[in-house]
Amino acid sequence: MGSFLSDNIRLLVHIRQRLHRDKMLGLCLGAGISSDFSFPSWPKLIRRIAQHSEIKGEGLLNVSESLTSQSQFLFHKYKQNLADSDRMTGDEVVDNRQAAVGWLRIVHECLYRGAQVKAEQLRQHPYLWDLIPLIKQSTMTVNYNFDDSVERMLYSYYADAIRESDDRGFEVVWQPSTQFRRQEGVIYHPNGFLPYSTTDGLSEQIIFMEQEFADQLIDVGTGHYSCLLNHFSKHTIIFLGLSLSDATLKHILRIAARNNPGHFHYHIHWCRDHKPPVEEQLAIRQANFSVYNLVTLFLTTEEIRDLSRLIVAKQEPFDGECDKEPQGVNTDYRYYVTGPVGAGKTTTVEQIRCLDCFEEWVDRKHPLLHKPHEGLSPEERHEVDTWINQQFRKKNRRVSRVVQGIALIDRSPVDPLYFVEGEGAVRSRALELIEWMVPTSSAIKKIAPGHLIILMCNVVILRTRLALRDKQYTNPQLLSHHTTISNFWKDYPQATIIDTTNMTVAQVVKRILEVVLFDEYREIEFQDVCESKTT
Repeated sequence: MGSFLSDNIRLLVHIRQRLHRDKMLGLCLGAGISSDFSFPSWPKLIRRIAQHSEIKGEGLLNVSESLTSQSQFLFHKYKQNLADSDRMTGDEVVDNRQAAVGWLRIVHECLYRGAQVKAEQLRQHPYLWDLIPLIKQSTMTVNYNFDDSVERMLYSYYADAIRESDDRGFEVVWQPSTQFRRQEGVIYHPNGFLPYSTTDGLSEQIIFMEQEFADQLIDVGTGHYSCLLNHFSKHTIIFLGLSLSDATLKHILRIAARNNPGHFHYHIHWCRDHKPPVEEQLAIRQANFSVYNLVTLFLTTEEIRDLSRLIVAKQEPFDGECDKEPQGVNTDYRYYVTGPVGAGKTTTVEQIRCLDCFEEWVDRKHPLLHKPHEGLSPEERHEVDTWINQQFRKKNRRVSRVVQGIALIDRSPVDPLYFVEGEGAVRSRALELIEWMVPTSSAIKKIAPGHLIILMCNVVILRTRLALRDKQYTNPQLLSHHTTISNFWKDYPQATIIDTTNMTVAQVVKRILEVVLFDEYREIEFQDVCESKTT
């Protein structure tokens, strides 16, 4: 068993890549983070409200086990108590407003009773203090809690900068359709906002009762939460302190997963004392990834602290932590996708944009590539091969420069060898590829290695797919190409083979992501492969 860093290095470099380079990492926070400030759990909060002197509704907690139903019952009990005490005016609009304000006051009182709200207490949070720089620079942090602990932590963390600039440096919103004033540092409370000091501004409504949750779910279907859906579709999100029990959140995540199967997020599954058995972890991980595109990490509080510090660490300290690992750690992950024409290489790579993606060609596609290679004249073949050599040189240079990240590359560096026949021709083409991709004057000393993913497909299906793209290939041509690729890699068991024959594009995308995120990384030295063809 390695250290936390070595056990999670592949996911760590991706998360850091999304934060420090892409500026596309965000947080989604739930009740789990507030419990460390001694805020009550939802059941405890409802019990406090039921015991409140203005409600006295503990008996209603036995009517239903649903927490949303319990809160709905208690609110109507409060309204009934107001009517019985002759505090109603008889004006329905005014009375409803009075009841709503009074209800928020009671919830606020019960929420903050015994909570840790002082600056020195906020700094003692096991991991949230370390994540404040991420919250500050993120486009938007989604916070499903009512309290303003995150906002007060931002005030404390950036106190000097706020005093000097007269700008608090962040923005708080609770309306999903709000046009943000800032491009970073936005804190969005989908379920409403009840700050410790109500003079800081609070939402007129909190999502706490059965009716409100039902309306929220309806609002998703009418596009009311398109801003949140758009945020989840573009950014990589770490879900922290959430149990995924919120129906609205799950609905939005499912829509995002269906609309964009190549985009994924991270869910921290908190383990209090011990982690679930390996087989249970696997089942949960597979279910969350299959349904919501969530990569589940089973972490203790101490491990969440380690994760937080490693995410926000500057480059030099992070490199130092990697250097401390006794066995060393690999921080460069390259995945090449190869296969016969029409197998789905380009289509699937195009759908996975939260990794470093390298397209099939660096420049605009050469028009002769639309013709089958076998149908080219000698002059055309020379023209195409020269152009391809230039493309592979450019791409190898760019791929070789990938550091501390995950790259997905359309086509392997030796793909051109599929299209030549005869030992002499193969040897000549292999030498040519090496000379172009690793010129003697270049700082790049070898063809960039990586894990190979081979997409294969039934020849009949291949021909149908290609016909739809106005590419005319015969069955013998496709069968020959299919056989060439199978034979080429038969002695490389470290390659991953995916049969795409009966798979949709979304299924192929998900399968590639599973290889990238969960399977063992097994590099192939393409320099050696190419050199083996020269002898």
